[in-house]
Amino acid sequence: AGRGDGRGPLVVVGLAATLAAAAANALSTFLVDSSAARGLSPALAGLTLTLGSAVCVVARVGVGWFADRRARGHVGLIAGLLVAGAVGLVLLAVAGPVPLVAGVVLGFGLGWAWPGLMNFAVVRLHPRAPAAATSITQTGVYAGGSLGPLGLGALAGAAGYPAMWLTAALAMLLAAALMLLGAHRLSRTA
Repeated sequence: AGRGDGRGPLVVVGLAATLAAAAANALSTFLVDSSAARGLSPALAGLTLTLGSAVCVVARVGVGWFADRRARGHVGLIAGLLVAGAVGLVLLAVAGPVPLVAGVVLGFGLGWAWPGLMNFAVVRLHPRAPAAATSITQTGVYAGGSLGPLGLGALAGAAGYPAMWLTAALAMLLAAALMLLGAHRLSRTA
């Protein structure tokens, strides 16, 4: 385990995954309640989650198909998904049905479509030890998935859903930047 083993950059990618998963998992946790707080009926609020889930399934499959046909640029695609997700989270902070639907499609549908692609990209960037590499980055996903709803839920309780969505959007933007930084550093150690 020398300087060129790639652990530092993998930790950066794992931190990016923590932030991204925190934002995305809070979205799936609080979307229905937030929608109901906007005045939607419980049934319609539940349908917003269904819409986001459906778009996410299509996006994950589509992104995987696209990634299989490209030799590089996978982390850039992840960053793009995270930026689109952040825009969606900002839209969730805006009142009205159009921002809600657009926010769900972008925030949930695209902002949560990156985990499989991240594993693929990490394995391509760190082929010497793919299991060790993805164990580091996946730890970030699990940490964010559990810590995000706790921290962002507390923020929603204290400051309201708009503040929570804006904070989650910032986390997703920071995740995009860290993902690019970590992958750049990882490609230099390869």
